[in-house]
Amino acid sequence: MGNVCRRLVPLFQTQKVTQVVECVQELHRVETTLGHLIDKYEQQIKEQRGEARAKMNDKSNCLRHMRTIHIIRHHKEQLEKRMTACLSKRYQLESLNVTQMHLQAIQTTSATFEHFLKANDIDRVSQIQDTLTEMIEDACEITDIVSATPVDIDDDDIENDYNALVASLQSVQTSVQVEFPSVPTTELTCTEPEQLETLPLRGING
Repeated sequence: MGNVCRRLVPLFQTQKVTQVVECVQELHRVETTLGHLIDKYEQQIKEQRGEARAKMNDKSNCLRHMRTIHIIRHHKEQLEKRMTACLSKRYQLESLNVTQMHLQAIQTTSATFEHFLKANDIDRVSQIQDTLTEMIEDACEITDIVSATPVDIDDDDIENDYNALVASLQSVQTSVQVEFPSVPTTELTCTEPEQLETLPLRGING
């Protein structure tokens, strides 16, 4: 019975390692998806800002685009927080996997384990086990990755963004100066008046 249990322990540990690797791969796929969504939202913000500039003469439509920008920016920030949480959790799992593999190598090779005990203090082994326990507890904590806060858009912020956009466009328009040709100030003089007298006059009928 003892031999059977000893054979099942490595199998159980292998399954745990496989689960950790699968979790790491799944988190990486989630990070990739979140990155694509963040890029898409950033492009939508640029497009809405362009629409708002094009509709400066219509304040209601311009404010509608500014409000849309705030909503998209809110969800973009939420996705960035989720990506940070996924990234942190993935690195924790990777570090946990490496630590677990380290302990498995020590446990499965008795000669190496005995050499390790001789070369290192027993307290050192206990410290590594405590570190592994803490990492497992951190990895098992429930995070707020999927939690989302409600959208809270302040109308004053939208009005301030609109006024800033109007001011920026007005400053651009006033900075553009159109140069017109100057009016000549000198009088036209004819050096040979006798030529004017000799010119033939045409009648009304030609």
